[in-house]
Amino acid sequence: MKSIKMGAAAGLSLFAMMSHAAYAQQASTDVAPVAAVEEGIPDITVTAQRREQNLQDVPIAVSAFSSEDLQRRQITRTVDIFAYVPNLIGHNNTSVGTANSYSMRGLNNNETISTFDLPVGTYVDDVYMSRQSANNFSLFDVERIEVLRGPQGTLFGRNTTGGAINVIMKKPSDQFKGFGEIGYGRYDRFNVRGSVDVPIIDGKLLSKVQGYYVKDDGYVHNRVTGERLNGEKSYGFRGALRAFLSDSVTWDGTADFNSQSYANFPNFYDPATKERVSYTRLRQDQTVAQTFAGVSGGRAYLSPELADNKLGNLARSWSATSNFQVQASDDLTVNFITGYRHIFNEYLTDSAMSLTSASTILNYPADIVTPVAGSTSVLANDSYHGQFSQEIKINGKALDGRLNYTGGFYYIREDNKTIFANVTVTAAGVPTLAADRTMKNSTSAYAGYFQGDFKVLENLTFTAGIRYTAEFKDIQFSPNASPLPSVGINQPFDTQDIINAGLPVTQNAKVWTPRFALDYKITPAISVYASATKGFKSGGWVSRSYNAANMTPFKRETIWSFESGLRSEFFDRRVRLNLTSFYFNDMDNQLPAGRENPLVPGQITYLTQNFADLRNYGLEAELTVVPTRGLNIFWSAGLQHARFKNVNPSVLAQAATCQAGLAGGTATQRAQCNQGIVTAAGAIALPSRVAPFNSTLGANYTAVLNDDFSLIPSVTWAYTDGSWPSAQNDVRGYQKKHSLFNAGLSLRDTARGLTLSAECTNCLDKRYVASYLIFPYLNEPGRWTVRARFDF
Repeated sequence: MKSIKMGAAAGLSLFAMMSHAAYAQQASTDVAPVAAVEEGIPDITVTAQRREQNLQDVPIAVSAFSSEDLQRRQITRTVDIFAYVPNLIGHNNTSVGTANSYSMRGLNNNETISTFDLPVGTYVDDVYMSRQSANNFSLFDVERIEVLRGPQGTLFGRNTTGGAINVIMKKPSDQFKGFGEIGYGRYDRFNVRGSVDVPIIDGKLLSKVQGYYVKDDGYVHNRVTGERLNGEKSYGFRGALRAFLSDSVTWDGTADFNSQSYANFPNFYDPATKERVSYTRLRQDQTVAQTFAGVSGGRAYLSPELADNKLGNLARSWSATSNFQVQASDDLTVNFITGYRHIFNEYLTDSAMSLTSASTILNYPADIVTPVAGSTSVLANDSYHGQFSQEIKINGKALDGRLNYTGGFYYIREDNKTIFANVTVTAAGVPTLAADRTMKNSTSAYAGYFQGDFKVLENLTFTAGIRYTAEFKDIQFSPNASPLPSVGINQPFDTQDIINAGLPVTQNAKVWTPRFALDYKITPAISVYASATKGFKSGGWVSRSYNAANMTPFKRETIWSFESGLRSEFFDRRVRLNLTSFYFNDMDNQLPAGRENPLVPGQITYLTQNFADLRNYGLEAELTVVPTRGLNIFWSAGLQHARFKNVNPSVLAQAATCQAGLAGGTATQRAQCNQGIVTAAGAIALPSRVAPFNSTLGANYTAVLNDDFSLIPSVTWAYTDGSWPSAQNDVRGYQKKHSLFNAGLSLRDTARGLTLSAECTNCLDKRYVASYLIFPYLNEPGRWTVRARFDF
């Protein structure tokens, strides 16, 4: 509570001294003349309601970041956004560094498997990204990013119970211009990126080409193999065309390709050598069979489809989008939005780090004291994901401008194929097969939606919207040709075996998701609103099961959320203060819960279930103040209180069995402890990844040196309260409260278009537990980077 008071006092003191929270600077990365530094807070245009509006006119909790914000806050990947949004925390997924796990107001997901959908949707230029495995992508030449907090079930649709992250890329310019940037940093991190706009036919056809390359050696030293781990080698290209086909028809088309090789393997910190270390026996240059050839006589461990996988994580994706915009009349615009995305994800991981978790000794957060060799936990994966979407969207006005409306029709088809295996290998090379199988699953969904904003009075607007979604899912399984024998209850199975076990292989849903809001303008610069919104997240299956009987389904999750808010600006737009309060009941909350099998060290058991309802309420604040020209100070903060309610009777029975085992019962009873949402003590756990308080305070200042040169220092302090990364609140994986500091300094020469920058993220090299499975997963270490940029 003391830390909460300190953070709140720091932010409110900013309001008293007219500080600034730079939630949106200029919307362009073009180098402007030094003399053009703005006074006051510029308007922010957002599309949170699927049409362009001023941020202050939107009755939704939205955090918006311009391209200038992204630069000054060192936001280069989507994972970097977490620190700047109230009640949003997250991390890279366990082992899979190309995937982000978001927790928005306590609604989260740490599972990449395609039968589990995300509560926080990611959109790029109005096109939804279904899969988590490649959502940690590089950000540059972005017009803005909008983070919508709370369910967006009416206008954005399914799988946005927690919110949505909307990335809007810059459109091609009608001028020949661009930029190039090169950087170097800690761990031999080298990055290059650039963008160029080329008008092809003046006033008719415009183009943009972008590209990036990132490589670093990795910050983890593997003491068994000598390799460097958790490095990155990524590159990508994007092309965009804009055609003005007539006075009323505009077409925007894009195509991109990304190859991201980036892992997030568990690692420890050695206080003696001050380095991050790992002990896995797996290698980046060898298959599993090659690694254990010396002790196993060259036997195979994985099916032929996975036998060539080596330690690492690779996500390759490409996409194409098309957006025809037709200005049917002065009051009606129609968009035809088409998108296709394909993702291939290959990885091989060792969550046990080839150690025995029961006897390896660590100090918090993960400082190694005594490593004890143990089993290698092999998880191999090759997955293919394709999605196609088509949307027809209309925006219009009626009734002499008193009614603004948005409506449309939406279709999405997703097809997934996942080849994956779990094998535990002892130090002597003896394997135990859990499963080696291929899963195919598909989703088709249709939706129609409409929302209207009706001006009841000059200063009172009533919003009502509705969406109907029909969704159809199916799943198929087949066993792979594993070279290993099955063991115990872990038997190969196919689709018919699931049916024979009395379990469904299809799921259908038909859901209405309405929204209602009232927005009242007290003055032109101050407004208040209240809203009620429904959303839902699709059901699925426990598809990492090792036998047919455990291929249980979980049903869809449904949320009703209630918000009220204040949007305000003061002192000639030098102060902007936005406040939001929320309360929601998330019924049949879906939660994946993985843990180490107490009977088979190194083997992970998976359980996803509708354990309970999740109830949460809280407050959010975003403060922006510009006390003088060039000085921006920002503060954002979130408070929340989440608890499980209406706990499933089977979970209560599990907790009772655990308590009986702890009171002198059997080992079988005690095995019910520390799994699902039951703690090691037999209590119902607190919701995972819910920090009761988070706060970010920062500033940047443009110091004009002369007509050509300016110096721009920036600093940010982000504080996050303690929380539980694991569903069962495993005490070994508690994330303690922590503070992170980022800083930067840029020298800009506008006459020559040159910018030199030096910056650091996690400048004090703070360590904390970011996630937990068998061992803690530490956050990334501190990094420094120097950059040179040329704008032309």
